Amino acid sequence: MPVQLASIPALLKPGLAAIVGAQYNLYAAQWSESYTVFQSDKAQETVQEIRLLSLAQIKAEGTALAVDNNMGQRSTTTYYNRSVALGYVMSKECLQDNLYQTYFPMANRSLKNSMDAAKETIGASLFNNGFNAAFPIGDGQPLFSANHPYDGGVIANTPAVAAGLSEAALESAINGIMGFRDAAGILLKSKPQKLMVNRNIQWVAERLLGSSFRVGTANNDINAMYTLNAIPMGYRVNQYIGQNAGGNIWFLQTDVEGLRHFVRSPLEIDQYVDWSTKNIQVSAFERYSFGCDDFRTVYGSYGN
Repeated sequence: MPVQLASIPALLKPGLAAIVGAQYNLYAAQWSESYTVFQSDKAQETVQEIRLLSLAQIKAEGTALAVDNNMGQRSTTTYYNRSVALGYVMSKECLQDNLYQTYFPMANRSLKNSMDAAKETIGASLFNNGFNAAFPIGDGQPLFSANHPYDGGVIANTPAVAAGLSEAALESAINGIMGFRDAAGILLKSKPQKLMVNRNIQWVAERLLGSSFRVGTANNDINAMYTLNAIPMGYRVNQYIGQNAGGNIWFLQTDVEGLRHFVRSPLEIDQYVDWSTKNIQVSAFERYSFGCDDFRTVYGSYGN
């Protein structure tokens, strides 16, 4: 049933001072802080991890050199482009007789806001479910795991015991990132770039990264993360990164590419008038996917 006059009786009479709910301020896109955008022309996109050569070995005089024949495919990540849509129907009378059209209907703006919020929620779900084994990435582990496999064993991109955001936790995370290896066990030159936090711990992030001296100590020590510029892009707040069962999520993004957003169909808003009812029908549609194909792109944890 369309939105009809009975749904907006107060808007048919003069005298309203204002209408609440029509003009809230909105955040700029936050998913774009984490994901790299790629265009897609298929229903799904696949990213394949390849194991290359391992560490070269010392060759003794007169002996055969070592041979590594273990190159080949490892984890596979598939991005499924899902359709996201919403619409509304409004009677022509409702549109004509409303006396406050400056405020309502601002339905097309609201429709875009709803689509934007859906994209933020879907993009953030990767991190909100990142510690849950029920939501594995391509290597079979959750995004944040101590057991990401490589040919020589496992790699951790989360601490063995979950830790809240602190100086010690950040130092441990940075050390972990600098110890990342590729699928063959070669040490990478990976470095942290940016700290992502939810709104509840932005204050902690500011204290940790914004001072040249250590926080929470009476000693006049330098803040090594500050003086070394260990997290060069500072921190960002994502309002859609929520709290999991253990506390506040935080994670460091690295210079390893792995967080991708495939766009199959950009946002389209269509509007037309139904000839038989004269109802105005409006719909919004887009198609995309979010995901991670290399866990080395992040190191994260949570805690109170």
